[in-house]
Parts: sequence; structure tokens; C-alpha cells
Amino acid sequence: MKQELRKAVMAVIVNEEGKVLIGSSPRDGGYKFPQGGLEQGEHFLDGIIRELKEELGVTITTRDIDQSYNETVGYVYPDEEKYIFKRQELNIVKIIYNPSIKLIPQDDEFDELIWIFPSELPKYNTDFRAKAYEKALKICGLL
Repeated sequence: MKQELRKAVMAVIVNEEGKVLIGSSPRDGGYKFPQGGLEQGEHFLDGIIRELKEELGVTITTRDIDQSYNETVGYVYPDEEKYIFKRQELNIVKIIYNPSIKLIPQDDEFDELIWIFPSELPKYNTDFRAKAYEKALKICGLL
């Protein structure tokens, strides 16, 4: 039986050109922002620091965080066996990218990372996450 809700956090990482980082996900198909589920009792800022280390091998501190938002975005997972939750709710954290940091995918979360202008996101298959991602970019003031 599927669990109802997964609390999670996503990073909107912005570089000096105003582009955002997305990655191709071999696990889920399509493109997505760096994101992940929160552990029991974990604050979403601690969660994004942990997730970026786990997924991209990068260590950030709260100084790298430009803005965090109390408003959340969410989506319903497709009714497939690989998803153990029915839906996901994400806090958004906007991070200013430090070009001296190397982003290196650490597991099967991403097989390709790309920088795109926020307005280009609809050109990429974000599947069931599309509306939530568009809303997140608007919350961040990027659309």
C-alpha cells in the first residue's frame, strides 16, 4: 500500500548567467531539479544541504543559500510500482552557484547535468513535475 505524502526539498541552483541547473534522471526518466525526501524531523535547509552532498558531491553552507520559501509546490506520482508515495510536497531553496564548485552526480539520480534559462524548462520533459517546477520558478522570481 502506498504512503500518502512524501515531504521533500528541491534546489533551484542559479548561475551567474541566470541559468538554472536540471539533470536527466535515469531512475525516473525526464529532467528534474536536484531534490529529495526529508528525513524524520529534518528541517528542509538541512535536507537540501544533505541532498546536494548525496546527489552532486557538493558541500554547501547556509551562506550559499540565497532564499528559502515557506510556500511549497507539489505533484502526484504516476500510479507505478516504483513510486511508494502517492504525492510529494517540496520546499524550495534558491541557491547561488559558486563556479569553483564541481558538480559530480554521485548515484543513479542524474546521468547528465545541464544549465538552462528558466524560460526553456518547457522544452525539457519534466513529466508529472512540470506544473510544480513552473510554480517553483515563479516563486523564486525567475519566471
